[in-house]
Amino acid sequence: MKHNEFDNEEKYKLYRQVNELLHPTISKKNISNYRIIIAEELLPLRVFYPLKVSNMKNIVIYIHGEEKVTGCEKKYSNISSNFSKKYNNLVISIDYDNYTNLSLKELHIKIYNTLKKIYKDLLKTGILKENITLIGDSTAATMILSLTKKMYKDSIIFGKYILFYPPVSGNYSKLKNSLNLEFFSNLKEYYRGIRKPSFPINDKLIYPKTLILCGKVDPLLEEIKEFSNVHEEIKLKEITFADHGFLGSNDKEINNEYTMAISKFMK
Repeated sequence: MKHNEFDNEEKYKLYRQVNELLHPTISKKNISNYRIIIAEELLPLRVFYPLKVSNMKNIVIYIHGEEKVTGCEKKYSNISSNFSKKYNNLVISIDYDNYTNLSLKELHIKIYNTLKKIYKDLLKTGILKENITLIGDSTAATMILSLTKKMYKDSIIFGKYILFYPPVSGNYSKLKNSLNLEFFSNLKEYYRGIRKPSFPINDKLIYPKTLILCGKVDPLLEEIKEFSNVHEEIKLKEITFADHGFLGSNDKEINNEYTMAISKFMK
């Protein structure tokens, strides 16, 4: 897998503990230009601050999807920054761009261990679990759903999930629309390294309060509808004219529609 998904510039390392991220000692603008190291064995973080940094109690942890599937190459820095400004949350993004040597299974384990460390340390600072939102798009959203059972066992319980267009079935061999050939090909290629990829379509879990956003022209819409219909705790918002990967879109109508849906959900 190729990972170069946040931005073009090489970032310097900055060693910090999670609690220090809530009270930055350098400017919030500058700290967003660093890869934050909280432990050498874990993945680096990127941190994005809301316009007001006093009394930050609402936290987003963000895991981005695979750019070959989402088409969001080099856009995740802007996406993370927009999340912090639009929704007035501190956004902690897990940055795995430089870990192309890991298998997908190894990468998921490393992401999980990093996520666990962030969550546990936030609780130690006094942040309430109800105020921590976990966000993922595409393949990362699927990973979040698939890891929920393990998270429950480790007492990692988020206040909310916000998930953008997660592949939930794993059944992508029958292609009904030739326009989707490259999308499904990239999706299958992403999961090739795992013997039995875990998809949540038939699970019986009760998730945290969850908002799933999916475009009305996304080829995954029907399976996401099927999945969300059997989970009362999941709300599905369909975004007009949007396709897979719309987080990287510059379309103002699409951006306004999903922004309004998320703002309402997070109140």
